[in-house]
Amino acid sequence: MHFHPRRVTVLGAALLWGVAGGAPGQDSPFGIRGLGVPGRFESVRARATGGAFAAFDLRSALGEASAADVAQITATATGQASYLTDEVGGARNSRRSGRFPLFQVLGPAWQGVVLAGGFTTYLDRSYHVEIADTLTLGGSQQAVTDILTSDGGITDVRLAAARRFGRLALGAGLHLLTGSSRVRAQRIFSDTSAYNSSFESDEIAYTGMGYSASALLTVLPGLFVTGYVRSDTRLTSEVKSTTVATNELPVTAGGAVRWQPAPAASFAVSMTRRSWANAADSGAFNTTSWSAGMDLGSRRSPLRLGVRSGDLPFGPGSRAPREFAVAAGSSLTLGGGRGTIDFTFERLRRTGSGLTETGWTALLGLTVQP
Repeated sequence: MHFHPRRVTVLGAALLWGVAGGAPGQDSPFGIRGLGVPGRFESVRARATGGAFAAFDLRSALGEASAADVAQITATATGQASYLTDEVGGARNSRRSGRFPLFQVLGPAWQGVVLAGGFTTYLDRSYHVEIADTLTLGGSQQAVTDILTSDGGITDVRLAAARRFGRLALGAGLHLLTGSSRVRAQRIFSDTSAYNSSFESDEIAYTGMGYSASALLTVLPGLFVTGYVRSDTRLTSEVKSTTVATNELPVTAGGAVRWQPAPAASFAVSMTRRSWANAADSGAFNTTSWSAGMDLGSRRSPLRLGVRSGDLPFGPGSRAPREFAVAAGSSLTLGGGRGTIDFTFERLRRTGSGLTETGWTALLGLTVQP
C-alpha cells in the first residue's frame, strides 16, 4: 500500500507502534496495529449465510457438536480470493489477496463418537506498507521512505470429538496455534550519495494453545439451538528461540438458533462475543458480532443469503472499527452426492478512524465423501 504521511497521520503512528511492539498486522490496514485480523472458522456454505449457520455446519470449525451426525468420512477444503480498496484522507489503494483458510477431515470412530481434524486461519499477519517522510539530519531536511513488510500468519490446528445423546449433541476440541511471520523494515534515503539505505529482517515464530466445547439441542422438530465457548491461552512470539512477546488471547462465547419450517427452507441467527481487550495491549477492543441468514431450495440447487456485522479487535483510533458484509452463494452436487462444490460471493465494508475498506471476496469450497 502506498500512502502519504500527511494524509495518514493516525495510521502511520499506529503502524509504527505495532512494529515497535512486535505486533505486525494483516494485509488489511485494520490489522496493522495489533495482532492481526482474526480468521473466520466458517465453510463456504456457512459464509454464504453470513456465518449464521456456522455452528450447525459440520464443514465449519466453529462448533464441534455439529459433527456428531457425520456418518462417513468427509473432507472439505476452502479457497478464497479478495479484491479490496482502502481509502484514507483521500488516498486510495487497491490490492488482491488469496488464501486457503480452512481444511477439515471428519469421520465416525467408535461408540458413536465422531472425530474431526484440520486447520483454519486464526490470525492473518501479512502486509506491505510504504511511508514517505522528511527527517532533519545534520541541520538539513532529508526525504526518506520507510518500507515495512510482514508475510505470514497464525494457524489453528484443531482436533475435535463429538457424540450425540438423543436430542443433545456434545463436542470438545483441542487447538494448537502455530505459525510464523517474516518481517522486514527498510529505510531508503532520497539522497543516496550521502546516506546508505538500511534494513533489518527477522522471522517471528508463534505458539499457543486453546480449548473449546459446544452443545447442540433439538428443541422441537425443525428448531435447534447451539452454544459454544472457547478459551485460548497465550500467544508466545519468538525470534531465534528467544521470547520477544507474550500476549493473552481471548475467551470466545456465542450461540445460534436455527429454524427449519420445511425441508427446503431454513433460517438462522447467531451472536458471538470475544474478549480481545485482554489481548495484546490497551489499544485492543472486545468484539461483538452477529449474523443472520437463510438456506432455501433443494440440496442440489440451493440459494443461500446472509448478512453479518460486528467489531474488529484492532485498529487506529480509540473506538473499535466496524465491519458489515452481505453474502450469497449456492452449490453443485457431483458424483451422486459424493462430491459438492460450494461457492460464495461476499461484499465487505470496514470503517474506523477515517479509514474505509471495501471490496469483494469470492470463496470456493470442495467437499468429498468417498
